Amino acid sequence: MTKRVFKIIIAAVASLMSLNAAAQIRDISFSAGVNVPMYKGVESDAVLSLNYGQFYWNGLGFRAGLQWSPSVSDVANAFGVPVAFAYRTKARTTKERIYSGAVGAADAMENNILYGNGYGTVGSLAGGFLMNLFSDIEYFVGITPGYIAGQSCSKHESAWGASYQYWENTWTEKKNAFSLTLDAGMTLNYSIWRFDLKLTPAFHYNLINSLAYQSSRGEKGVGVTSTDTQPLRWFFTLSGGLAFRF
Repeated sequence: MTKRVFKIIIAAVASLMSLNAAAQIRDISFSAGVNVPMYKGVESDAVLSLNYGQFYWNGLGFRAGLQWSPSVSDVANAFGVPVAFAYRTKARTTKERIYSGAVGAADAMENNILYGNGYGTVGSLAGGFLMNLFSDIEYFVGITPGYIAGQSCSKHESAWGASYQYWENTWTEKKNAFSLTLDAGMTLNYSIWRFDLKLTPAFHYNLINSLAYQSSRGEKGVGVTSTDTQPLRWFFTLSGGLAFRF
């Protein structure tokens, strides 16, 4: 029995080593961004993450890491362990990148002339050029099991009208310390030697009812006139970061 277990362990280690040897791209990245609950009145928060990625000759790969947010809708210290399957497109040549950047700049300039976007001529040209200068794109889907360490936040009180006749209380209630989100997004990689500048928009759906945004409204002399509970499940993140490929 002991020999059999030993053989299984050796086979597993050998398999992992062969996969690692076959990897075409391996990187470690750090990113910082904003986590936006997709609900009116709920404020966004910062999010920091560190992860490892590995990709093979066919572009398929995976990512795993750690993430931390100082608060989620005023509930402090949310931790997560994102794990995702990913596909990374073939790297574009310098000529392809410059051509794509030029086309993007021309399109942005045309939109600015036709509709106006508030960035001006130079801003439109620069933004259109840089956004299309990426070397490759990474698409990913995965899950993030997490833990929310903080407690339900205190009530935010507001009042308005003559003599503050109307009032509203809002707060976020932590209903469960654990969370589990489904994640999907993409990353634009801007490669410079062994480094990648990353821009990552992503959507997340919490499968567990972890947080709920509560509100109660009332009128002076009358009391509570309405209450509302909104589970916080949908989130959008936009992150930027730096990766080192080895």
